[in-house]
Amino acid sequence: MTGPGRYAVVAVLLAALVLLGATPSGGAFGRGTLQGRTYRVWVPSRPAPERPLVIALHGCWQTPEDFALGTRLNEAAERRGLVVVYPAQGRRENPYRCWNWFESAQQTATGSEPAQIMAIARRVQADRGMREGRVVVLGFSAGAWMAVNLACAMPDAVAGIGAAAGGPYRCAGGPEGAIQCLRGPARDGAAAAAACGRGTGLRVSLWQGGLDAVVSPTNLTALEAMFVRVLGAGGGVTSTTEGAVHAVYRDPRGASVLETWLVPDMGHAWSGGDRRATHVWPSGPSATERMLDFLLAAR
Repeated sequence: MTGPGRYAVVAVLLAALVLLGATPSGGAFGRGTLQGRTYRVWVPSRPAPERPLVIALHGCWQTPEDFALGTRLNEAAERRGLVVVYPAQGRRENPYRCWNWFESAQQTATGSEPAQIMAIARRVQADRGMREGRVVVLGFSAGAWMAVNLACAMPDAVAGIGAAAGGPYRCAGGPEGAIQCLRGPARDGAAAAAACGRGTGLRVSLWQGGLDAVVSPTNLTALEAMFVRVLGAGGGVTSTTEGAVHAVYRDPRGASVLETWLVPDMGHAWSGGDRRATHVWPSGPSATERMLDFLLAAR
């Protein structure tokens, strides 16, 4: 076979390899559509209905399939019995497939994107007979900023968030403000915390690359300060783990409620990811495993 036909076959084979890489044996990686928004859903071979649903929010230019592959989240979910839903952002909503976290409307529970994400979560929870009503949200870059929006705008619905390369709540009120936020937050942690709703039992895992040229590492400092106030946490205990700077904060009862990870040599990427996907740093500690361990630990 020569010419365009050969290249078409190669493209199909490459796409199949990506899907296989995102689909460990045993579970099922299905598709769905709700209110015009498509999504993928991972159902493990042995679901644990008492565990929370995980919402996975991709970054700009990414797709649910790419994000699933890069994070190795389906494999981690299979071992833990977790159902994972991957809402997709289309180019109709944003030409770069970014979640519009920076728009004021999308920083509220009634914004179209937060509302659709949560509607998809509720459908999957109902379809799978899940007994835990609250969700855990993991996100990268624009997905991380949106995860923060969900935690602050819907505090009673979110049990935990894992945010990689995100920033503080309501940092921006439009596209121009978003650029400034990426370079460095325009508001401090105290102002962001005052705007953020407070639920009960929230846990937070924050990750950032020290060499990130897209989202300034100063966002980690602001986001950390914000959640210290939101969670009423005390001074953090810092250590070095797998070459990363790791800090853990406890609430007044002594429970671990907030952790931060700064991976010094990492750029704009997901730590410990699969090199076949975009925006990954394979040599770092596994953000996926560490996030889930922290967010799902016994309370």
